[in-house]
Amino acid sequence: MSRKLFLLVFAGSILGAGAGAWSAAAPEKRIAVTIDASEIGAPISPYIYGQFIEHIGDLINRSLWAEMLDDRKFYYEITSQPAQRKPVRGRVANQWRPIGPDESVVMDRQNPYTGDQTPLIRLAGAEPRGIQQSGLALRKGKIYDGRVVLAGEPGAKVNVTLVWGPAAADRQTIPITSLRAAYAKFPLKFTAGGDANDGRIEITGTGRGSFRIGAVSLMPADNIKGFRSDTTGLLRQLRSGMYRFPGGNFLSAHEWREAIGDPDKRPPRWDPVWSAVQPNDVGVDEFMTLMGLLGVDPFISVNSGFGDAWSAAQLVEYANGAATTPMGRLRAANGHPQPYNIKWWG
Repeated sequence: MSRKLFLLVFAGSILGAGAGAWSAAAPEKRIAVTIDASEIGAPISPYIYGQFIEHIGDLINRSLWAEMLDDRKFYYEITSQPAQRKPVRGRVANQWRPIGPDESVVMDRQNPYTGDQTPLIRLAGAEPRGIQQSGLALRKGKIYDGRVVLAGEPGAKVNVTLVWGPAAADRQTIPITSLRAAYAKFPLKFTAGGDANDGRIEITGTGRGSFRIGAVSLMPADNIKGFRSDTTGLLRQLRSGMYRFPGGNFLSAHEWREAIGDPDKRPPRWDPVWSAVQPNDVGVDEFMTLMGLLGVDPFISVNSGFGDAWSAAQLVEYANGAATTPMGRLRAANGHPQPYNIKWWG
């Protein structure tokens, strides 16, 4: 620090001495400037104004994507004990907790719906058992859409409840009927009856046997194809030329093939770069949807960390190949028959 200070003082003294010598030697001159606003210069390339997007913790999953639930595909074990999790970007993710005794929630690692484990809820007659997640910001009159993926025995009766207050009336419950042994998706739609900064969602069952929860999702109904309407509107105002995706340091451990297809079947993965769980909900297809919403050109980066040339070539074919190519056929099966024709790659 002392050496830096010396250099700054020394430079300042030299500049000051030079300025004094110049002012003493040079006569004062008047400079006339004319500005012609009718002259039009060469256009500035829109690609000068670009953005860089990376899955830094929940930067994309919370700031751009509209999903409200953390760990919606159950990477972590569900327990009543406080989780020893470090904040990521100043925020600790909300935790799923049991409703009923801890032993009523078993993490099934033999036949998980996706990832490494799926919660199995053991029922006990009329006593509600299940899981809950609090910390949800809810606003009165606002509609929230979602879905839950369930499988269960015929004797199980399941309810999904959104709670915004302590009173018995401060909640809305959706009963789930016709559970089967095979997983099925059930739609959810709630209207919050009050404001809450610590609202919660509950998934409970009564009756006999057990049921499994494969995945659950909840978003504000005003989302735009899965993206937040507020931040998407702000990004549109930036009028950027291109966006680069998906990283950054994050990219070196990202497997793009785990972030395509049915979002509920995409496995959650630990991101060793930013020490956070990634649900893989926002992959190349969702990014291209965002580019269409913003009117921006995509710049896709391939994984040159733990990735390989073959995987990179597959990504290029998935994005730009005709529907008759192997990876183009997979893209079409995922709901995007036309090639994206992405020009910019890194």
